[in-house]
Amino acid sequence: MKILFTFFLLLPSLLFAQAFTNDTLYTIPVNGDTLSIPVNVAGLVNTTSSSFGLVTVCLDIRCTTVADLRVMLRAPNGSTIMLADQKGGDGGGYYGTCFEENAANGWIYAGTAPFIGSYYPQQSLNTYNAGLNPNGVWNLVVRDLFIFSDTGSVDYFSVTFGNNPPPDPVSTGCSFSNPAGCKCPDGVSTDCDLLPEMTASAMDIILHHQEVPGGVIFSNSTPNIGWGPLEVHGIDSCFCGTTPVSCLDTLCPDSTPVKQQVNQRIYHRSGNTMTYYDHPAGKMFYDRDHGHTHVENWASYTLRRSTPNPDATTWPIIGAQTKTSFCLINLGDCNSNYGYCVDSAGHILQNKDIPNANFGSVSGCGIDQGIYPGYLDTYDESENLPGIILPAGTCNGDYYIVSITDPDNHFLFQDHKNNWVAVPVKLTFQTAANFEAGGFSFSVAGNDASFTANAASADSCVWMWGDGSGSSTSLISTASHSFPSPGSYIVWLYAYNHCGPTVSADTVNILPVGLNEATESIVSFNVQPNPAKDNVIISYTLVNATDVSLEVFDAIGKRVKNMVHPVGYSSNGVNSNQNPGKYQVLFDAKADKLSQGIYIIRLSSGNKIFNNRLVLLQ
Repeated sequence: MKILFTFFLLLPSLLFAQAFTNDTLYTIPVNGDTLSIPVNVAGLVNTTSSSFGLVTVCLDIRCTTVADLRVMLRAPNGSTIMLADQKGGDGGGYYGTCFEENAANGWIYAGTAPFIGSYYPQQSLNTYNAGLNPNGVWNLVVRDLFIFSDTGSVDYFSVTFGNNPPPDPVSTGCSFSNPAGCKCPDGVSTDCDLLPEMTASAMDIILHHQEVPGGVIFSNSTPNIGWGPLEVHGIDSCFCGTTPVSCLDTLCPDSTPVKQQVNQRIYHRSGNTMTYYDHPAGKMFYDRDHGHTHVENWASYTLRRSTPNPDATTWPIIGAQTKTSFCLINLGDCNSNYGYCVDSAGHILQNKDIPNANFGSVSGCGIDQGIYPGYLDTYDESENLPGIILPAGTCNGDYYIVSITDPDNHFLFQDHKNNWVAVPVKLTFQTAANFEAGGFSFSVAGNDASFTANAASADSCVWMWGDGSGSSTSLISTASHSFPSPGSYIVWLYAYNHCGPTVSADTVNILPVGLNEATESIVSFNVQPNPAKDNVIISYTLVNATDVSLEVFDAIGKRVKNMVHPVGYSSNGVNSNQNPGKYQVLFDAKADKLSQGIYIIRLSSGNKIFNNRLVLLQ
């Protein structure tokens, strides 16, 4: 009896590294259906443990974009774990990829496709090494979550069992199994809601917009730069108006579509524990043909004329359009889409700058959708048709495309004031009329100020001086005014032509005599637009007379240009003495044949140096 017992103890060693394989080629459905690829496992012990169990899952998938795919493993008892859910960015392919708990290449969620070699899966293989009977049919479950795309095929799938499966790696990142790795917004607390922060990408609009007669077409992306995923679940609660109906119905009595209640899932970290609660996020249209929920009015697009109010969402609207989402899905990340993820201070973020990047498990096109921190959803020009339709008689000139994410506040964000961007565009395909250029520069000598409007050919310029003296009208672009005493005055300019007024405002500081030299010379320094393709306006404001130089350096510190300065500057880029005031300089990067990249605009005054980073696009 003792000998027999020893034999059974040695049995697992005889079963070391047994692989079970299916190398039949399977085409991944393009209509959103799930593909299940079976492997029959037989002849193993009836119970897995830390001494014997599942060691490796290997596969070979040929596809265009792995970020469209959800890849899972289903055991014979029906339980499922996530191997990789829409990971890898814009790259394609799992080529000889193995999932195991002693992987050489780290976590799958941190990798970039094409995936080659071994990775830690999103959920541990050791889930199956605690008493499961491994004999039976295992399935690799693959679904293309971005339907109607060309994803390719699964060429190979295997599961390998053996002695002493490796233990789970220690995770230092944010995950459901490691709440302690999740950072709270203040960076200190350990008890907080992990909310998303959904923004809008200026870079995507800058790179992908085109004007047509009567409209503007553009791409739009909605990055999540927050602390938790935007996770949306449709529930079995449907309505026609306020009347509950069956979710099996497709149309209401008035022929409008049935609406389904959706909830936003909010994750909460409390020390080393992760919980969640559901926030009602409105009633949305469920497209039964496509098998997923459409979040209505996910983005609002408008073409607007600017005013001095810094909140672009208050500017006058020329044309408008809204976008209903096809799905909320991870279609890229902040690394592979550099410049798309920007915080409220204008800093470009990559995944390393987002504390809980990759945290999440729900995304894709279904009744369950989501966007992880560090990821973004995108609708290109063809998916955003018809774009913004303009009214007849729209003038050419300078406008802004203003994109607002979730304008109806259906969802909870960490900061709902950071959900819009305003991107400057110049219309040239509309009527022959043009708005005048906005803005003005000025210089100050004592209580007297001289002004120059950018609207060089306006029919009239109306200046409002902000000192109680009323306004002045000029038929030319220059004007002067004497202010009654030291102080700060807001000066408004209305530049008129037959398209209407262009409204600008700025602050003029009149300093007491004798205090000029005690005040910091440069009080503002801006580069707009940024990022830019060609022309950039560099503006700066001086509060006392000072020497100024303005230079451009490339990313490695080589000076590539001494700027051409306003009238009064010498050819070497240094003015002997510039009066207090606001100055604007046109930098034509295209004319200077500068390539795409990062540049530093440097403004110097005395021993003070101010730098602004410029992102130049092709």
